Amino acid sequence: MKILDTTTIIAIFSEIGCPDLIEKILQLCHELAIPSHIMKSELLDRTTLKITRNLVQKEKIQILEKNSIEEIKEFQKDFLGLGLGECDSMLSYQKLTDKKEKVYCILDDKKARTAASELDIEYTGLIGLLKMIKEREIMNSEEICKVVKMLKKSNFRFPTDVVI
Repeated sequence: MKILDTTTIIAIFSEIGCPDLIEKILQLCHELAIPSHIMKSELLDRTTLKITRNLVQKEKIQILEKNSIEEIKEFQKDFLGLGLGECDSMLSYQKLTDKKEKVYCILDDKKARTAASELDIEYTGLIGLLKMIKEREIMNSEEICKVVKMLKKSNFRFPTDVVI
């Protein structure tokens, strides 16, 4: 299972307008999930929320309802500067791996990745997913280049030294 964070959803649906990328990511794993807090947050614009709900309805993405808002806020106290969605993702990861499930967090925020490293949480980001998609030949180089160009032109923080 891959747990998507808010940043990834916003990048795919709002920043580059490429919801078909979810289908490609699904080919990398058995399940995609988002923490319930993301669906309740005000970070998602109407279009992104509508697309996400549609994917949930089609059972392409599941909503994880593992954590109460109190648990998330308690977790957040140890990692000031992280959003509730990131905290919800990492807390869900911990609960799922306690049950011996194979889970990855998809985190793009540097602070979130630092916290994940401290907690031994396995993670990658959208760029890592694109690399895996390319390696497994789910998309060809031309398609990947198109997505990368869109990401570079968007508000998504794309590192300048990354080669895909």
